[in-house]
Amino acid sequence: FLYEFKFGGILADDMGLGKTIQTLAHLSKLKEDGKLTSPSLIVMPTSLIANWKNEAKKFTPNLKVLSLHGANRAEEFSKIDEYDVLLTTYPLIVRDEENLKARKFFYVILDEAQKIKNHKTKMAITLKTFKSEHRLALSGTPIENHLGELWSIFSFLMPGFLNTMSFFKNFYQTPIEKERSFERQAL
Repeated sequence: FLYEFKFGGILADDMGLGKTIQTLAHLSKLKEDGKLTSPSLIVMPTSLIANWKNEAKKFTPNLKVLSLHGANRAEEFSKIDEYDVLLTTYPLIVRDEENLKARKFFYVILDEAQKIKNHKTKMAITLKTFKSEHRLALSGTPIENHLGELWSIFSFLMPGFLNTMSFFKNFYQTPIEKERSFERQAL
């Protein structure tokens, strides 16, 4: 549904319920249908690179996966167009910004998307500049401390969907969090 109507969205399931597999299966199906027309970039914490590589190899062997991680990653940028899925990490996004901003991806997918809960960080700002047809966020905890974190993720997924941060804070966040407005929460 999100793909068909070009919506960005959050897959927010508890840990271990298959967000990685669901995402890989979706990309695999798109490839089988001839719709995966350019590489998709998946950004994750460093500790998850091996997991994504293993899951892709095991469950979606039809996807060509390139890990843009490690000391020799600069050599891999010239090969990006040969792959379906590119794996990188949040710390490398800012370092590799110029190489990644120059491309248009099919999907930009954030795993553990709460990493961009602060919309003012260089990492969050950089990710929002990447070009893609579609965007997806995976997170077991899209809201850890306050509703502003949800706004930050949506400002990546669908810029403007939740209006500006100032509007969101005044119209939703403050009434819900401080005034306990069930009306605004339902809205």
